[in-house]
Amino acid sequence: MDHQEIVNKYLKCFCCGDLDCLGAILDPELRFSGPLHYFDSASQYLESLQNDPPEACTYKILSITESVDSIAVFYEYQKIESTVLVAQLFKIRSHKIYEILLTFDVRSLI
Repeated sequence: MDHQEIVNKYLKCFCCGDLDCLGAILDPELRFSGPLHYFDSASQYLESLQNDPPEACTYKILSITESVDSIAVFYEYQKIESTVLVAQLFKIRSHKIYEILLTFDVRSLI
């Protein structure tokens, strides 16, 4: 899989709540940083999602920028009652995501 395929798989798995699928593409030493959470392992991140699963959603990719070991994706995260503009930077090695930087306007959650 190339970087875009890995990120598309991540987004699809996240939106349908398939944690086994997510776990298969995350490096065990994943570092996740976002406006609300920080995790320093894939198991911490997956446990958080298991305890508070994402709502059913879809997404519409607006832009993708790729470099040798990373890919930045800007997309509309579409939930039933709202749409949130999201930016994520994924760092990838050996076909696994080892770092995620998530940004969005937390006011959209209110």
